[in-house]
Parts: sequence; C-alpha cells; structure tokens
Amino acid sequence: MAKQTASLLDYRGAIALVIANTIGTGVFTTSGFALADLGSPAYVMLAWLVGGVYALCGVAIYADLAARFPQSGGEYAFLRETLHPALGTVAGWVSLVAGFTSPIAAAALGAQLYLARVMPIDNDLPWLATALIVLLGLLHAAAPKVGVKFQNLAVLIKVIAIMVFMVFGVPHVSEAIAIAPAIASSSFSLMAFAGSLVWISFAYSGWNAAVYVTSEVDGGGATVKRALYTGTGLVIVLYLGVSAVILYGAPQLEIRGVAESGAAAARALGGIGAEQALSGLIALALMTSASSMLLSGPRVYAQMANDGALPKFMGQLHGDHPRIAVLAQTLLCVMVVWSAGLRELLEFAGVMLSLSAGAVVIGWLKQEFNNPAPSLRYFQLIAALTFLAATIGIAVAALTMRPGSALAAVVLIGFGLLVHYWPSRSVTKK
Repeated sequence: MAKQTASLLDYRGAIALVIANTIGTGVFTTSGFALADLGSPAYVMLAWLVGGVYALCGVAIYADLAARFPQSGGEYAFLRETLHPALGTVAGWVSLVAGFTSPIAAAALGAQLYLARVMPIDNDLPWLATALIVLLGLLHAAAPKVGVKFQNLAVLIKVIAIMVFMVFGVPHVSEAIAIAPAIASSSFSLMAFAGSLVWISFAYSGWNAAVYVTSEVDGGGATVKRALYTGTGLVIVLYLGVSAVILYGAPQLEIRGVAESGAAAARALGGIGAEQALSGLIALALMTSASSMLLSGPRVYAQMANDGALPKFMGQLHGDHPRIAVLAQTLLCVMVVWSAGLRELLEFAGVMLSLSAGAVVIGWLKQEFNNPAPSLRYFQLIAALTFLAATIGIAVAALTMRPGSALAAVVLIGFGLLVHYWPSRSVTKK
C-alpha cells in the first residue's frame, strides 16, 4: 500500500478501534447460555476470565508481529511474511468474507433487533440494518477523519454506559455473592466448560482490530502493540464486571439459558426502563462494532489490491484513504444482510476467524524456530502454544456442533488458493 500522507489514528484511536470491534452483543447474551451449561455463576465468571487470558495470548503474538511488520493487512500481511504468499491470499479472502463482511452484516442485523425493543420498528425486513451500513459506509468513505471522531465518541459513550451499568449493579452483586452457597467441585463438567468457551471466545474476537490499519496509526507497529494490550485489558475488565452484574444481579431462573440475559438482569435491577436503556446500549455497541470494521476492513483489501490479489481499483487512494474499497465493502455488506440470517453469519465467521488466527500463530512459531540467531522469548512461546491449543479445541468443537461451517470453510479456502494460483493473476510474491 502506498505510503500515507497522514496518520488516521493515534494511540487512543487505536484503543477505541479495539474496544469498538470487540464489544458487541456477546457479553450481554452469552452468560445466560453458559449458566445453563455450567450451573454455577462462579464457573461462568471463570470461563470469562479464561477467555480473556486466551485473548491476551493472541495479543502477545499479534503485537509482536505488528512491531516486526508495520503494515496494514492483519492476517493477510502476517501469513505472506511468515508462511507463504498463497496462505496470505487465503487469509485475505477470509478477512473479506468472514472477518469483516459477515460480522458487519451481523452487527447491523443485531442493532436492528435491539432498537426494535425501544422503538416501533418492523423486523420483517432488514431496512434499518441496511440504512445503518450505508450511512456508516458513506461516512468512512467521504469523511474518514469525521468517521473516526464519531466512532471515538460513540465508544466513549458506550464504555461510560457500561460502567454505569456495573456500578448500578454492585450492591446487588455484593449481596448475592455474600449469600451464595458453596460451590460443589463435583458439579464441574470439563466438556461443558469447553463448550462455553466456544461462545465466549467469539465474544472476545476483535482484540486484533488495530493490526489491520497499522500503517495508518501514528507510531506504526509500536503504537499498535501498546493499543492491543491496553484495549484488550480494558475489554476484559468490562466483560468481567458486566458478567458479574448479569449473573448475580438477577434470579438465576430468569437468565438461565436465555439469550437476552443482559436485558433480563437490567429489568430485574431497574424495571422496564433499565431494560430499554440496556437495549439501546447494545444497539450502540453493535453500531460502533460495524463502524470499526468498515474502517479497518477496506485497508486490508487495498493492500491486497496493491499486491495483485484483488483488482487494482480496490487499492486506489483518495487522499490518504481507500474510498473505493470502503464503498465496495459497504455494498457487499448490504448484499449479505439481505441474503443470510444472523445465526448463520456468526457461526461461519467464528469458525473461519479461529482457523485464520491459528495459522498466524503457526507462522510466528515457524519464524522463531527457523531464525539462525534465535531470540526465543519464553513468554511469547507459552502464549503461542496456549493460544494454538485453545484455538484448535475451539475450532474442533465449533465444527462438530456446526458441520455446515466446515464445508463453507473448505470452499472459501479453495477459492482463495484458486485466486492466488490463477494463471492470469500476478500476485506479488515475497
């Protein structure tokens, strides 16, 4: 990608990008399902903590790679450098379809569902979801710096609202913990715990958001490295706080196995008004998530276009941002919104992103062990092996529960390889 004339994001903007990309509906919905499987709020809190450690292990590897390869592209750039250009092309197509397009569409559909809880909206057709995508896409295409300011402000409002929700629930949480019965270790199920981690890991996905725009961050890879650690750390704290309020702030029978566990907890704590306020907060969280991906995704496609993995016009810059790539991303998202359901989008994206992240860690390990003058860092090595083992387990569990995603993964990987090796293509080789 051509050298940029100005940085789009500073350190705080990169942190906001991580938070916006990560916090969506997951933290407000997953705890109810996990409680049904694990039986005890304490075990669910442990699962959220383990999920946070898993995300930090990924951060340790991605942050190191961002410092080594300070260019935009994320998995696409990392795999080109560490394993093979063909795998980079595959990862780029995974980012295009599963990393950004599907999650943006899912976030917009989810925002429409939650907004319907606070205002009269017809959910039969995704008109509101479409309007949200188009408005955000036009904002990032026409005025990217304004789009970043809007996103930073929305993220700040979202974080403050989440903290208010946490503070409001603290007295109830303290009382519930004080009278909670002792936990029986015999009730713990390792298989149920692993199953809950599948969904919790999906809720944490987005911790790597800043690596997709490294070349447009002031300070490059060094700033991105700090932003990944800081943003993910803040998300873990917020997730643990929100989960505690949900799990201990409402009667367990009202949230056990319930998708709207966050709304149920808010209703128990503050009535219908609190439930509607939380629904509005979730809608805002989803809008900022879609906004952050509309900002970062097109930077990957522009890098791919400059390397020959996508048509050249996708890499064309207007000033210092890829306007055509942003508009193309917007169009793809609108098409997906009208052709797929929310659950299918989330399942497919989760499986593909797990496979892609696992490949990045394998590439990092390959470079470490093939270095003629190895400088193996044991902290990163432990983090890499932990992340890889957990990723394999999550991917196997997800594919076992949703075998249709396996077929979709094979098709997408095959298509990426076909694009790379197509005789008429001229993908830049490293």
